[in-house]
Amino acid sequence: MRELIKYSLFDYLRSHKYFPPVLIFFILIIVFYTYTPNPVIDSYAVTALFLYIVSSWLCLSFLSVDPPVQSQVMILHIGSLNRYYMAKLFCLILISFILAICAFVYPIIFSMFNETVTFTIGFVSLLNHVSLALLGIAVASLFSRVIMKSAINSIGGVALIITISLASLAIYDSLPSPFKNIVWMIPPAVSTQKPLFNWDGNLSDLSLFPFIWIIIYSILLLFLFLKLVKKFR
Repeated sequence: MRELIKYSLFDYLRSHKYFPPVLIFFILIIVFYTYTPNPVIDSYAVTALFLYIVSSWLCLSFLSVDPPVQSQVMILHIGSLNRYYMAKLFCLILISFILAICAFVYPIIFSMFNETVTFTIGFVSLLNHVSLALLGIAVASLFSRVIMKSAINSIGGVALIITISLASLAIYDSLPSPFKNIVWMIPPAVSTQKPLFNWDGNLSDLSLFPFIWIIIYSILLLFLFLKLVKKFR
């Protein structure tokens, strides 16, 4: 598994498919922090959404790197379809985690906040970045070329779901009361935004349920992805 992870990472780096999403991510971060000083919690909440979108893009590009014949040979070599795609997902999580660290430390290094980043605020903010990155990967995996052969359907499907997930709060407010629970089916990308925007930095005043729900939702989608892969391969 370790060798497969190494190979997958180096193969992705050689493909240069990582360059557009990573470049866009850093441009968004730099532009966002153009004006200083910035509020810590609100700023981190926004950059976590940037990572949600970019990690989805990374997932689509990463899962399409290996040609069909190459992937079949690798699956036969390791003897497990699940292990092959779990290694791919691990690589994506690792890349997204590195981007999360970059988004976290950049404003600290360049003193772009109007207050000190405490351990509690830093931990929760980093957790939000990682959780949304995982959600982005999970959502995009279901629309990857592994499952959808059409590039238009793949990209269009991810773009549509991301747009709907970002607008889920507005959708919730606009639905009649009997239908509001439908929103639970939408990826909870913005479920942590409202609690964070109203948070004063005291952990006891913050509901952890939105973070837990994002992780559970992501795991369920990834489990579904691994099940669907067996059907479509």
